[in-house]
Amino acid sequence: MLDTHLQTRSVVFTPARPEDGPDLYRGLARTGMRVLPPVDAFSAALDGSPDGDAVVFAIRLRATGEIVGAGSLRDRDPAGHVKVGIYLDVDRTPPGAGAEAMMLLVNYAFAAWPQVRKVYILTTDASRDRFRSAVSRMPLEAVLPGHVYFLGRLWDLYYYAIGRQAWEESGALVLRRFTRPAPAPAAGTGPGG
Repeated sequence: MLDTHLQTRSVVFTPARPEDGPDLYRGLARTGMRVLPPVDAFSAALDGSPDGDAVVFAIRLRATGEIVGAGSLRDRDPAGHVKVGIYLDVDRTPPGAGAEAMMLLVNYAFAAWPQVRKVYILTTDASRDRFRSAVSRMPLEAVLPGHVYFLGRLWDLYYYAIGRQAWEESGALVLRRFTRPAPAPAAGTGPGG
């Protein structure tokens, strides 16, 4: 049985709410995303309820509470598939936090929806290198050449996937290391010791 973890040592997921809209919108615009609705419509669509067929989380730094990105699970279908979307401001996100956020999203999909059997991660050349460590062990299922127009050019779209069994056997175990509390300092090594 998987737990629906919402935080690691680096990041915290909170359901995206309308008041988070302007911060999330600015972050998406900074990534180069050009096809966005008006900010008011974008913000109004964030209802804060992770109960439906799509979920949007604000990704916050655990240390400061600052919003550094958004994560979504969408396009859940009757065949048991769902897609992950993750957008991070890499200039404000510490190394490794993106991989932790990706693992939280994948785990949430499998833990919250028992009928999900496969999670897809889609990326382009624009961001593929940043997520390489998070997707390096996942099978590359498809490449759609020149499929996405972004930042003034066409990009290849890469489909990575992980199945429930593979996640439960390995991914969930890796995530568990990041969701455990940090060990306390040994006696005599902390302040006043």
